[in-house]
Amino acid sequence: MPRILIIGLVAGLVAGLLVGGFHNLFTVPVIERAIDYEEAQAVLLDPNAPDEDPLVSLGAQRWGMAAGTGIYGAILGVVFAAGVTVLRKVAPDWKPLAIAVTAAALGFWALSLFPFIRYPLNPPGVGESDTLTYRQGLQTMFMILSVLGVGVLLFALREINKRFQESRVRLKMYGVAALTYVIFALVMFFAHPANPDPVPVPIDLLELFRTLTMVGQFLTWALMAAGAVAAMYWYKRRDEKAGNLFDPVTGSRVS
Repeated sequence: MPRILIIGLVAGLVAGLLVGGFHNLFTVPVIERAIDYEEAQAVLLDPNAPDEDPLVSLGAQRWGMAAGTGIYGAILGVVFAAGVTVLRKVAPDWKPLAIAVTAAALGFWALSLFPFIRYPLNPPGVGESDTLTYRQGLQTMFMILSVLGVGVLLFALREINKRFQESRVRLKMYGVAALTYVIFALVMFFAHPANPDPVPVPIDLLELFRTLTMVGQFLTWALMAAGAVAAMYWYKRRDEKAGNLFDPVTGSRVS
């Protein structure tokens, strides 16, 4: 198994668990307030409706959130490892820190920020149950296309580096590649329909939930990058002491 994949998995898992703790401290109380609001609105609509006990206890929900963010972080770690591998080919002279930060920034944009701009997240239970599959399908398709767009951009940059040696020509081709990606992103953004459901939650509560959610996403990528950089430099020092020449990013032997 490639070294960077192990680093990405472990760093992503640890980052996800830490962010799970963050959400338990700050986001879960906001979710509870949103649930209380929904229940109060339901009582106003039907005062005779029976009270329903939660299917899962609060403690189980908190543990489940930590486990879920840990698994999600590990999955992002695989994506991060793939991004680092591709970036190493695009910019072979970059230091591990620059590669890790760039990979995390691109991952955050493609999988977190850009999809969030088009489909802002809502507290659990908000929205019509009949449109849940439709809404999830829209978000999933948007995320897939977003990742593909960044992947194609990186592939194009690698090809430009291979095919064009003159700096001025390279810069011009970089501009063409960047402009093409911007056009693709704009077309994808406006071609995807908006969320069809109303959001019957107080605006202050909704904005707080969305802010905390995006802070959690940012922390996941930032902590993952920091952990990966620390691991890369630890491997580098270990290999140098042993007299071995290995790439600190990929772990492959340097000829």
